[in-house]
Amino acid sequence: MKRTAFRAILSSAAFIFMMQSVAQAHVVCGDRVFPTTLTMDDPGVSDEVSLPTIALTPTPSAQSNDYAYEWDKTLTEDLGFAVNGDYLTQRSPSQKSSGWDNITVTLKDQHPCIERHEHEELTWSVGLIRLIPGTGSAQLRNGGVISSVGSTAPTFYFGKGLGDVAAGYIRPLAITTEVSRVFSDTPSVSPNAWTYAASLQYSMPYLQQNVKALHAPQFLMRMTPIVEVAMSSPDVGSPTGTIAPGVLYDANTWQLGAEAVIPASRATRQVQGIGFIIQFHEFLDAFYKSWFGKPLIDRNLWK
Repeated sequence: MKRTAFRAILSSAAFIFMMQSVAQAHVVCGDRVFPTTLTMDDPGVSDEVSLPTIALTPTPSAQSNDYAYEWDKTLTEDLGFAVNGDYLTQRSPSQKSSGWDNITVTLKDQHPCIERHEHEELTWSVGLIRLIPGTGSAQLRNGGVISSVGSTAPTFYFGKGLGDVAAGYIRPLAITTEVSRVFSDTPSVSPNAWTYAASLQYSMPYLQQNVKALHAPQFLMRMTPIVEVAMSSPDVGSPTGTIAPGVLYDANTWQLGAEAVIPASRATRQVQGIGFIIQFHEFLDAFYKSWFGKPLIDRNLWK
Protein backbone atom coordinates (compact mmCIF):
# COMPACT_ATOMS: atom_id res chain seq x y z
CA MET A 1 0.00 0.00 0.00
CA LYS A 2 1.23 3.47 -0.79
CA ARG A 3 2.40 5.60 2.13
CA THR A 4 -0.22 8.28 1.41
CA ALA A 5 -3.02 5.74 1.71
CA PHE A 6 -1.49 4.33 4.89
CA ARG A 7 -1.32 7.82 6.40
CA ALA A 8 -4.96 8.48 5.50
CA ILE A 9 -6.11 5.22 7.08
CA LEU A 10 -4.33 5.73 10.38
CA SER A 11 -5.28 9.40 10.38
CA SER A 12 -8.93 8.32 10.21
CA ALA A 13 -8.39 5.97 13.15
CA ALA A 14 -6.56 8.65 15.12
CA PHE A 15 -9.38 11.12 14.33
CA ILE A 16 -11.89 8.81 16.01
CA PHE A 17 -9.83 8.74 19.19
CA MET A 18 -9.10 12.46 19.08
CA MET A 19 -12.85 13.05 18.99
CA GLN A 20 -13.10 10.91 22.10
CA SER A 21 -10.39 12.62 24.09
CA VAL A 22 -12.24 12.94 27.39
CA ALA A 23 -15.17 10.97 26.17
CA GLN A 24 -15.26 8.70 29.16
CA ALA A 25 -17.34 10.85 31.49
CA HIS A 26 -20.65 9.42 32.72
CA VAL A 27 -23.04 12.38 32.96
CA VAL A 28 -26.02 12.47 35.33
CA CYS A 29 -28.64 15.20 34.86
CA GLY A 30 -31.86 14.73 36.84
CA ASP A 31 -33.24 11.30 35.92
CA ARG A 32 -31.03 11.18 32.82
CA VAL A 33 -27.72 9.35 32.57
CA PHE A 34 -25.81 10.26 29.42
CA PRO A 35 -23.66 7.18 28.75
CA THR A 36 -20.07 7.13 27.59
CA THR A 37 -19.85 7.44 23.80
CA LEU A 38 -17.24 5.70 21.67
CA THR A 39 -16.32 7.95 18.70
CA MET A 40 -17.02 11.33 20.29
CA ASP A 41 -16.98 13.06 23.66
CA ASP A 42 -19.86 13.55 26.09
CA PRO A 43 -20.56 16.62 28.24
CA GLY A 44 -19.27 15.42 31.60
CA VAL A 45 -16.27 14.91 33.88
CA SER A 46 -15.71 11.98 36.24
CA ASP A 47 -13.18 9.51 37.64
CA GLU A 48 -13.18 6.76 35.04
CA VAL A 49 -10.95 4.68 32.78
CA SER A 50 -11.38 3.06 29.37
CA LEU A 51 -9.14 0.07 28.84
CA PRO A 52 -9.20 -1.10 26.19
CA THR A 53 -10.90 0.65 23.29
CA ILE A 54 -10.25 -1.40 20.16
CA ALA A 55 -10.95 -0.19 16.62
CA LEU A 56 -10.57 -2.62 13.72
CA THR A 57 -10.48 -0.95 10.31
CA PRO A 58 -10.29 -2.89 7.01
CA THR A 59 -8.61 -1.23 4.05
CA PRO A 60 -8.37 -2.16 0.38
CA SER A 61 -5.22 -4.23 0.96
CA ALA A 62 -4.58 -4.46 4.70
CA GLN A 63 -6.03 -4.47 8.21
CA SER A 64 -5.47 -1.48 10.51
CA ASN A 65 -6.05 -1.83 14.24
CA ASP A 66 -6.04 0.74 17.02
CA TYR A 67 -5.75 -0.14 20.72
CA ALA A 68 -6.51 2.85 22.93
CA TYR A 69 -6.63 3.78 26.59
CA GLU A 70 -7.95 6.77 28.51
CA TRP A 71 -7.83 7.89 32.15
CA ASP A 72 -10.12 10.64 33.46
CA LYS A 73 -9.46 12.39 36.78
CA THR A 74 -11.54 15.05 38.53
CA LEU A 75 -9.74 18.03 40.06
CA THR A 76 -12.92 19.55 41.49
CA GLU A 77 -16.54 18.40 41.21
CA ASP A 78 -16.86 20.13 37.82
CA LEU A 79 -13.27 20.34 36.53
CA GLY A 80 -11.29 17.36 35.26
CA PHE A 81 -8.49 16.28 32.99
CA ALA A 82 -7.92 13.25 30.79
CA VAL A 83 -4.90 11.52 29.29
CA ASN A 84 -5.34 9.22 26.34
CA GLY A 85 -3.29 7.50 23.68
CA ASP A 86 -3.40 4.56 21.32
CA TYR A 87 -1.18 1.94 19.76
CA LEU A 88 -1.51 1.68 15.96
CA THR A 89 -0.85 -1.41 13.83
CA GLN A 90 -1.26 -2.28 10.17
CA ARG A 91 -0.60 -5.62 8.55
CA SER A 92 -0.56 -6.46 4.87
CA PRO A 93 1.16 -9.22 2.86
CA SER A 94 4.08 -6.90 2.11
CA GLN A 95 4.23 -4.54 5.08
CA LYS A 96 3.90 -4.37 8.85
CA SER A 97 3.93 -1.11 10.79
CA SER A 98 3.16 -0.42 14.43
CA GLY A 99 3.84 2.06 17.23
CA TRP A 100 2.37 4.54 19.68
CA ASP A 101 0.50 7.61 18.52
CA ASN A 102 1.01 11.00 20.16
CA ILE A 103 -0.52 11.56 23.61
CA THR A 104 -3.54 13.82 23.96
CA VAL A 105 -4.49 15.63 27.17
CA THR A 106 -7.74 17.46 27.90
CA LEU A 107 -8.87 19.97 30.50
CA LYS A 108 -12.66 20.15 30.80
CA ASP A 109 -15.18 22.07 32.91
CA GLN A 110 -18.80 20.91 33.25
CA HIS A 111 -21.62 23.35 33.94
CA PRO A 112 -24.21 22.15 36.50
CA CYS A 113 -27.23 20.38 35.06
CA ILE A 114 -29.99 22.80 34.02
CA GLU A 115 -33.41 21.81 35.39
CA ARG A 116 -35.57 24.93 35.21
CA HIS A 117 -38.59 22.65 35.08
CA GLU A 118 -39.17 18.95 35.64
CA HIS A 119 -37.23 16.57 33.38
CA GLU A 120 -35.49 19.30 31.35
CA GLU A 121 -32.19 17.33 31.40
CA LEU A 122 -29.82 19.82 29.79
CA THR A 123 -26.08 20.04 30.41
CA TRP A 124 -23.00 21.49 28.71
CA SER A 125 -19.24 21.75 29.14
CA VAL A 126 -16.23 23.58 27.73
CA GLY A 127 -12.81 22.07 27.23
CA LEU A 128 -9.33 22.47 25.81
CA ILE A 129 -7.70 19.55 24.01
CA ARG A 130 -3.94 19.45 23.42
CA LEU A 131 -2.16 16.99 21.13
CA ILE A 132 1.46 16.79 22.33
CA PRO A 133 3.87 16.36 19.41
CA GLY A 134 6.91 14.13 19.74
CA THR A 135 5.30 11.76 22.26
CA GLY A 136 4.56 9.00 19.76
CA SER A 137 6.68 6.53 17.83
CA ALA A 138 9.66 8.11 16.07
CA GLN A 139 9.42 5.45 13.34
CA LEU A 140 5.77 6.27 12.62
CA ARG A 141 6.46 10.01 12.85
CA ASN A 142 9.40 9.82 10.44
CA GLY A 143 7.30 7.74 8.09
CA GLY A 144 4.56 10.35 8.08
CA VAL A 145 2.05 7.99 9.71
CA ILE A 146 1.41 10.12 12.81
CA SER A 147 1.54 13.87 13.14
CA SER A 148 4.81 15.68 13.78
CA VAL A 149 2.83 18.82 14.58
CA GLY A 150 0.91 19.58 17.77
CA SER A 151 -2.52 21.18 17.98
CA THR A 152 -4.82 22.88 20.46
CA ALA A 153 -8.61 22.63 20.25
CA PRO A 154 -11.12 24.70 22.27
CA THR A 155 -14.22 22.52 22.47
CA PHE A 156 -17.89 22.87 23.38
CA TYR A 157 -19.99 19.88 24.56
CA PHE A 158 -23.77 19.73 24.89
CA GLY A 159 -26.33 17.15 26.03
CA LYS A 160 -30.14 17.22 26.04
CA GLY A 161 -32.55 14.51 27.14
CA LEU A 162 -36.15 14.51 25.90
CA GLY A 163 -37.63 13.67 29.28
CA ASP A 164 -39.75 16.84 29.16
CA VAL A 165 -41.78 15.89 26.07
CA ALA A 166 -45.36 14.64 26.40
CA ALA A 167 -45.06 11.42 24.36
CA GLY A 168 -43.88 8.74 26.79
CA TYR A 169 -41.95 6.54 24.38
CA ILE A 170 -40.01 9.51 23.01
CA ARG A 171 -38.78 10.57 26.45
CA PRO A 172 -35.92 8.01 26.58
CA LEU A 173 -34.32 9.74 23.57
CA ALA A 174 -31.33 12.03 24.11
CA ILE A 175 -28.80 13.85 21.94
CA THR A 176 -25.23 14.91 22.63
CA THR A 177 -23.02 17.12 20.47
CA GLU A 178 -19.39 18.22 20.34
CA VAL A 179 -17.78 21.03 18.32
CA SER A 180 -14.05 21.86 18.23
CA ARG A 181 -11.86 24.33 16.39
CA VAL A 182 -8.45 22.68 15.98
CA PHE A 183 -5.55 25.14 15.79
CA SER A 184 -2.41 23.55 14.39
CA ASP A 185 1.03 24.57 15.67
CA THR A 186 2.14 24.68 12.01
CA PRO A 187 -0.85 25.14 9.65
CA SER A 188 1.38 24.90 6.56
CA VAL A 189 2.18 21.30 7.53
CA SER A 190 -1.10 20.27 9.19
CA PRO A 191 -4.04 22.64 8.50
CA ASN A 192 -6.46 24.00 11.05
CA ALA A 193 -9.80 22.20 11.11
CA TRP A 194 -13.31 22.05 12.48
CA THR A 195 -14.38 18.80 14.13
CA TYR A 196 -17.99 18.16 15.00
CA ALA A 197 -19.97 15.18 16.20
CA ALA A 198 -23.39 14.18 17.49
CA SER A 199 -25.11 11.14 18.97
CA LEU A 200 -28.73 10.02 19.10
CA GLN A 201 -29.41 7.53 21.88
CA TYR A 202 -32.45 5.67 23.23
CA SER A 203 -32.06 4.70 26.88
CA MET A 204 -33.83 1.49 27.83
CA PRO A 205 -32.93 2.08 31.53
CA TYR A 206 -34.67 5.47 31.33
CA LEU A 207 -37.72 3.85 29.70
CA GLN A 208 -37.90 1.19 32.39
CA GLN A 209 -37.42 3.52 35.36
CA ASN A 210 -39.18 6.73 34.28
CA VAL A 211 -41.75 5.88 31.59
CA LYS A 212 -43.09 2.35 31.82
CA ALA A 213 -41.77 -0.81 33.43
CA LEU A 214 -41.63 -3.54 30.82
CA HIS A 215 -41.67 -7.28 31.48
CA ALA A 216 -38.47 -7.98 29.57
CA PRO A 217 -35.11 -9.62 30.36
CA GLN A 218 -33.01 -7.43 32.63
CA PHE A 219 -30.05 -7.35 30.25
CA LEU A 220 -32.24 -5.71 27.58
CA MET A 221 -33.29 -3.03 30.04
CA ARG A 222 -29.64 -2.10 30.57
CA MET A 223 -29.00 -1.37 26.88
CA THR A 224 -28.90 1.93 25.00
CA PRO A 225 -29.09 1.73 21.19
CA ILE A 226 -27.07 4.60 19.75
CA VAL A 227 -25.92 6.22 16.51
CA GLU A 228 -22.86 8.48 16.52
CA VAL A 229 -21.64 10.74 13.71
CA ALA A 230 -18.11 12.22 13.89
CA MET A 231 -16.68 14.50 11.19
CA SER A 232 -13.56 16.59 10.56
CA SER A 233 -13.35 19.45 8.02
CA PRO A 234 -9.80 20.78 7.52
CA ASP A 235 -9.28 24.27 6.14
CA VAL A 236 -7.33 22.62 3.31
CA GLY A 237 -8.43 19.21 2.07
CA SER A 238 -11.50 17.00 2.01
CA PRO A 239 -13.76 16.30 5.01
CA THR A 240 -13.54 12.89 6.65
CA GLY A 241 -15.75 11.13 9.15
CA THR A 242 -17.76 8.13 10.21
CA ILE A 243 -21.25 7.01 11.16
CA ALA A 244 -21.27 4.52 14.05
CA PRO A 245 -24.48 2.65 14.94
CA GLY A 246 -24.33 0.29 17.88
CA VAL A 247 -25.39 -0.48 21.42
CA LEU A 248 -24.14 0.30 24.94
CA TYR A 249 -24.62 -1.97 27.94
CA ASP A 250 -24.52 -0.36 31.40
CA ALA A 251 -23.82 -2.37 34.52
CA ASN A 252 -23.55 -0.83 37.98
CA THR A 253 -19.80 -0.19 37.83
CA TRP A 254 -18.87 -0.57 34.17
CA GLN A 255 -20.07 -0.11 30.61
CA LEU A 256 -19.46 -2.15 27.46
CA GLY A 257 -20.05 -0.62 24.03
CA ALA A 258 -19.83 -1.93 20.49
CA GLU A 259 -20.44 -0.09 17.22
CA ALA A 260 -19.91 -0.53 13.50
CA VAL A 261 -17.81 2.28 12.00
CA ILE A 262 -19.08 3.26 8.55
CA PRO A 263 -17.28 5.79 6.31
CA ALA A 264 -19.39 8.96 6.01
CA SER A 265 -17.58 10.81 3.23
CA ARG A 266 -16.07 10.06 -0.14
CA ALA A 267 -12.54 10.74 1.10
CA THR A 268 -13.03 8.29 3.97
CA ARG A 269 -14.56 5.58 1.76
CA GLN A 270 -11.54 5.72 -0.54
CA VAL A 271 -9.18 4.54 2.21
CA GLN A 272 -11.24 2.33 4.52
CA GLY A 273 -14.20 0.01 4.64
CA ILE A 274 -16.72 -0.67 7.37
CA GLY A 275 -14.89 -1.24 10.63
CA PHE A 276 -15.77 -2.06 14.22
CA ILE A 277 -15.10 -0.49 17.60
CA ILE A 278 -15.53 -1.99 21.07
CA GLN A 279 -14.84 -0.42 24.44
CA PHE A 280 -14.75 -1.52 28.07
CA HIS A 281 -15.24 1.37 30.46
CA GLU A 282 -14.99 1.32 34.26
CA PHE A 283 -16.31 3.87 36.78
CA LEU A 284 -13.49 4.37 39.27
CA ASP A 285 -15.64 6.25 41.78
CA ALA A 286 -17.51 2.98 42.37
CA PHE A 287 -14.38 1.32 43.78
CA TYR A 288 -12.00 3.95 45.11
CA LYS A 289 -12.94 6.38 47.86
CA SER A 290 -9.45 7.93 47.95
CA TRP A 291 -8.25 10.65 45.54
CA PHE A 292 -8.22 8.05 42.75
CA GLY A 293 -12.03 7.89 42.77
CA LYS A 294 -13.13 11.36 43.88
CA PRO A 295 -12.25 15.02 43.21
CA LEU A 296 -9.01 16.31 44.66
CA ILE A 297 -10.93 19.37 45.89
CA ASP A 298 -14.50 18.90 47.12
CA ARG A 299 -15.87 22.02 45.48
CA ASN A 300 -17.88 23.09 42.41
CA LEU A 301 -16.37 26.14 40.72
CA TRP A 302 -19.78 27.15 39.33
CA LYS A 303 -21.32 27.45 42.80
